[in-house]
Amino acid sequence: MVIDGHAHTSGEFCWADEVARIMDELGVDKIILCPGPINTPKKWPVPDITKIFKKRGFGFWGNRLLRLARRRVLREFDIVASNAHVAELARQFPGRIHQAYWTDPSAPGFLEELKKRRAEWRFVAVKLHQCFQKFEVDSAAMHELAPWAGAEGLPIFIHIYARRDAEALVRLASAHPGTTFVVAHMLGLEVFVRAGREALPNLYFDVSPPNLTPIGRLRRALEAFGADRLLLGSDTPYGRDNLKKIIARVRGLDIPDADKALILGENALRIYNLAD
Repeated sequence: MVIDGHAHTSGEFCWADEVARIMDELGVDKIILCPGPINTPKKWPVPDITKIFKKRGFGFWGNRLLRLARRRVLREFDIVASNAHVAELARQFPGRIHQAYWTDPSAPGFLEELKKRRAEWRFVAVKLHQCFQKFEVDSAAMHELAPWAGAEGLPIFIHIYARRDAEALVRLASAHPGTTFVVAHMLGLEVFVRAGREALPNLYFDVSPPNLTPIGRLRRALEAFGADRLLLGSDTPYGRDNLKKIIARVRGLDIPDADKALILGENALRIYNLAD
């Protein structure tokens, strides 16, 4: 079982037929798609920086670059249309393509809209991104979202902006033990390691992308949290052949095959409730 737990409807993943073709080519069973944020077939050949930044990769400093691009992106990013585009791709390949719904906790009425779309589209995760939406991790809105998501069995997949947000996520996850949280790109890993695996039983880590996140960081997360807390992700299309490379990276780890199977897909199958 191979599940790409983090990809976007841009570049080669802009259209359902192309997504399915690449999945077939690489032996991928299921994929969880987020909006682009710009849904375009344009290629995004983000360079491999892991040979230069061997320990932390792009880390939080990379978020500053994304925040700088925020204004331009949001001019072109219609969150309603983008979520609808992902839902349409999932409709075309039910059971293979699954939707992660991107929401903004700072928007008025966001939770009512989320409930409405959940009934309509049956997405499998809630996607949050602090580089593009300026919300606080421990805000009142997040404390409303977390218990609802937990009751619905929806993991909250979050790209945090800074160290303080990782610290806030520790508090949020601790306050809502019935909700699963997935940290994009293992950002803030040092904060979570300090808090400890046992203190955060509902916290998981997306290991994407291979071009921006050094393998040493994956090994650090594996050592601190175990294979049962790591999820395969490609962050396609932001790089070249990300999905192929991240699968190869996990398969090349010096760990038991059973642990590789957990990271490659079994963990995602469980926490996203994807079993047919």
